[in-house]
Formats: sequence, C-alpha cells, structure tokens
Amino acid sequence: MWGRALGATASQSRMKLLPYLCGYMERMRWLSVLGLGGTVWAQIGAAAKARATELALEAAEKSAAFDWTGLLWKLVWIETLLIVFLAFRLIQLVVQYTGYDPFARWDRDKVNMRLWMAVGLGGLFLALWSTFKYAPLYLPEAASRHGVLIDGLRNGIISFTYPAFILVHLMLFYMIWRYYNGRVRAAVYQETHHKLEWASLIAISIPVVAIAIAGIYIWSLPVHGQKPEAGQKTVEIEVVAEQFQWRVRYPGADGKLGRYHYTLIGGENVLGLDFTDPKAQDDLLPAAKEIHLPVNALVTIHVRSKDVLHSLFLPHFRTHIYAVPGQKNQVMLVPTITTKEMRRKLGKPDFDYELACNQLCGGAHYNMRMKVVVESWEEYQAWLAQQKPAYQPAQPSTLTQARLSNLNL
Repeated sequence: MWGRALGATASQSRMKLLPYLCGYMERMRWLSVLGLGGTVWAQIGAAAKARATELALEAAEKSAAFDWTGLLWKLVWIETLLIVFLAFRLIQLVVQYTGYDPFARWDRDKVNMRLWMAVGLGGLFLALWSTFKYAPLYLPEAASRHGVLIDGLRNGIISFTYPAFILVHLMLFYMIWRYYNGRVRAAVYQETHHKLEWASLIAISIPVVAIAIAGIYIWSLPVHGQKPEAGQKTVEIEVVAEQFQWRVRYPGADGKLGRYHYTLIGGENVLGLDFTDPKAQDDLLPAAKEIHLPVNALVTIHVRSKDVLHSLFLPHFRTHIYAVPGQKNQVMLVPTITTKEMRRKLGKPDFDYELACNQLCGGAHYNMRMKVVVESWEEYQAWLAQQKPAYQPAQPSTLTQARLSNLNL
C-alpha cells in the first residue's frame, strides 16, 4: 500500500517535471548554431510536451483517493494480534512469578482431542458445504458426445471418492476420541491380519482399476478414438496459434487441407501454405475471429503453433490439446448442441461457446480467445460459401490487358 502511494507520488512529480523540461526543449529553437536542428528540436519538444499533458491527464484519471478504510482495518488486525500475544505472555508471567497455573487442572489430552475433532469436523463441514455452494459455477451441460462420457466418469469418481473421504475422516476422528491418553492407555497391537489385508486390497483395487480402464477409453476418444458413423458428416479444419491470436483454416471444395511449411510464412501467407499444392489453393481463411462447427458432425481439428507453447481449450466440449511449435497435433469431437439451443437451455441470449488458450503464452495471453459457433449443416455450408480462398492469383493490370488485346488484333 505504501509502495503504491510512493509510486503515485513519484509519478505525479514526473508529470509536473515533464512540461517544464519540454518547454525548455521548445525554447532551444533560438540557437541559430543548430541550423535545421533547432527546428527539429522544437518539434520534438512540442510533441513531447503534448504527450506529457496526455500522461498527466491519464494519471489524474487513474489516481484513486487514499484508502483510509483499508489502513484502519490493517491497524485493527495488528492490534488484535498484539493483544492475543500479550495475553499469552501475561499468563506465562503469572505462572512464572506466582506459581499459580490456571490450566493445571485441565486434562490437556482431552482438550487437544476436542480441539482436533472440532477443527477436523469443521473442515469436513466446509468441504461438503462448498461442494453444494459452488455447484452452480460448474461448467454447463457438455456440448459434445465424448464430453457426456467425461462428465459421467467425473461423477462416478466423485461418487466413490466423496464417501471414502467422509468415511476415512470419521474413522480418524473416532480414533482420536477413542485412544486419547487418559481414556485408553494403548491400542491393541496385532502384528498381521492377512484376511483383513487382502480384503482391503481387493476392496480398494476394484474401483481404482475400473476408473483406470474407463479413463483410458474415455480420454482417448478426443484424440484418436472416434470414427464416423454411417451417414455422418465429417469436417477437417486447422487451428494455428500464435502470439496472441488464433487463426483457422478450412478446406475448400475438395474437402482436404493443403500442405504448409514454416519457411513459406511471410507477407500475406501468414500460415505458410504451399500454393503449389492444388489442395491448398482453395483452402479458406475467414477474416472473422470465430470458428464455425456443424452440429452432429465428426470434426477433426489439426493444431499447431507458430511461436511458443499454446493450448487449445474448448471447455464446453471437454476438449483440450497442446499447440506445440514444430509439431502437429489433432483432436476430435462431435458437437451435439447448437449455440441457439444452448442459449435457450441456459436462458442467456448472449451466450457463446469459447475457444481459450490454457497455457500462459506471454504478456497478452488474455487475447487468446475466440468465439465458437455451432450450427446446422446447412447454415455451416452457407457460411463457408461466403468465405474467400487464401490463394488469390495475381491479376494482370489493365495496361497489360490492353496490350494483349492490341496484339491479338
């Protein structure tokens, strides 16, 4: 807080100093020995003075009043801690000089037991309370076919781990209460119990193995475990990450994405497409910063990065994969709920699916967002028809066309 106050004071001092300095620079134009440099110096001074005025206005707008309320609360907390510390110190001094210990008759083991149980039961209550309190903040209904399975796996894991979590803690609290020193001197020691050990091992292994097998199958679906069904439409697109935006490439009329190479990146060829490949000449690069996906179609997304490590994250579709420089990854999904349907379900007319970067990729990482539109196949095709291909062959000039016409005559 004091650092911010000092920083604000220093900033205000700089704002006051800049106009005088810039005025001095402007008055230096009378030096004839500088020749043309005097005029340039005056122009620089005038521009700097204008910029200093802008900075001063911005600083005045952003500067906030001193937070006296926050300071008072900090003082209250510090004073409270000091009072608690002095109270404990006073008790120690009373015991030291009078020999009277007000806590001598207390059963300290019983007190510790009760404190541990109070803290443990309080933490358990808060864990259960927060589960239901923040349930509305969970992601909405999964909007992809494999996303439904992922949510089912998560719910299955929770249905197993939550009862186990509660049971283990209740047993722990019981042991603290049952065997605290003063009630029972020692627990009965038994060197081994093979039947109990085997029963415990099997009881724990069955759900763990079941979760592992289900997880291997379900989590592989977005990567390579989905195949088109009979009559199902398929779509293949490419998403390219760079600091700090996403670019999307769609196949043209042939339905295939063309070749690319990083050495071809430059100028208007921002993705490094190889236009000698006929498949790349009709590829589409929409100008709008959004992705369009047809509902109930098997969509394959090829992912790559032009610079640093990024991460393609589609939370509503339960889809995530890294965008690694020099490596092409892919992820598959089948959207099942259109944007319009999800808006009706959530009661939010302005809702949109979102593509986000799930990897801290630089200072402007917050810009790595893109709108995702899920629509019918007909709407998807109509939108594609409005897009222009990335390859635009050079058109001959009007003068060249006129000369060719004269030659033909």
